[in-house]
Amino acid sequence: MSSERDPPARPDRACILVVSPWETVWSLGRDHDVAAGVSDDDRFIDGFTRAGYQLHFLRPRSAKRDPRVDTHFYPNFFRLTRWLPTPFKRPLWPLLFHVLVAPRALALAQSLGADLVLGHSHYSTFATWLCAKRLGVRSAVKLFGVMDLVHTEWPPLKYWFKNVEQLLALEFPQDAWIVLDDGTRGDRILRGRGIPWDRIHFLPNGLNLEWMDANVDRATARAKFRLPPDGPVVLFLARLVESKRPLDVIRAATRMEVPAQFVFAGDGGLRRACEQVARDLGLADRMHFLGTVAHDDVPALMAAADVFVSTSTLTNRALPTCEAMICGVPVVVYDTGDTTTVVRDEDTGLVAKDGDIEALATAIDRLLGDPQRRERLAEAGRRMAKQKFVSWERRIQDEMAIVDELAGPGG
Repeated sequence: MSSERDPPARPDRACILVVSPWETVWSLGRDHDVAAGVSDDDRFIDGFTRAGYQLHFLRPRSAKRDPRVDTHFYPNFFRLTRWLPTPFKRPLWPLLFHVLVAPRALALAQSLGADLVLGHSHYSTFATWLCAKRLGVRSAVKLFGVMDLVHTEWPPLKYWFKNVEQLLALEFPQDAWIVLDDGTRGDRILRGRGIPWDRIHFLPNGLNLEWMDANVDRATARAKFRLPPDGPVVLFLARLVESKRPLDVIRAATRMEVPAQFVFAGDGGLRRACEQVARDLGLADRMHFLGTVAHDDVPALMAAADVFVSTSTLTNRALPTCEAMICGVPVVVYDTGDTTTVVRDEDTGLVAKDGDIEALATAIDRLLGDPQRRERLAEAGRRMAKQKFVSWERRIQDEMAIVDELAGPGG
């Protein structure tokens, strides 16, 4: 792991306009102000401003401002229309983004003399394309995963219906597509949609590799989160939303032989339902709902756990799974997306058939009942982490290299 240091300042500092659909540097939707994980956006801002880039963000109007960057606003139609049913919001939000945000981005890019217009998520592709077409500036879009585009096994009609907004967004050409490797096969998906391979930049997620050297006392960690000092603990660290399937974990507990304690770290729209199902199943005394946990507390949370579980519908090799492997916690996951490129069954973890709650329960039982297997898989996971994962410093430097190529002299 390389040492953390400021990257060298650029003699020709590029001016970057970032067009974002999020109010703050980390937005989970609803009214959450504290992230349950680290923000790529925050690391981007910190690294690029320290290196001397001029950053301007165009965001939905809110009371929050980041002192590190210049923030510009557009009407917050997301907040105003949040009450609408999802079938209405799906077409409405991209349309409003095109109508309200794209002209604002065009005017800003021109007045700022932007060298690069960088869009966040599929919402931004028309705005960035428009700026490039009208002003001759370079454009790029950053995708933080590709969501349901990963489900290429779906029938064509279902695939189109579930992904129509993203599929249409990919029709606007960009100078570069920066795709984060969260296990949803983003590079292959974009190539499959006809985007030239030389315009796709597939970047790994940054990780806190220094956590490998963290020495957190187990008893202290359990006391911190008010967990029983003895007995097995299973950890679920994710938003409590449909795509993460926390209810599968609760139902798996009813089929297990080992009476473990379950910790749910995260918040979301399913929290009340999860708590109610736990009560209905007579498991309330074994289910601990912590709500949002600060990212700096994750090593302590991992130290308190014997097994980490992930059950997402999209991929189960996202940041929390990788963080568990870094911290030496054996993992049990559903086989979705590119999960098995990191979590290999009986090698670096246990993999259950996607959606098979019985198999999930059996896998957790196997680990909890076999300390030697837990130790072996945890050590293999740490070795994988050392070989495959990259630090945040390296990750941001790689992104700077892409930006320099696009927006630097001769870009």
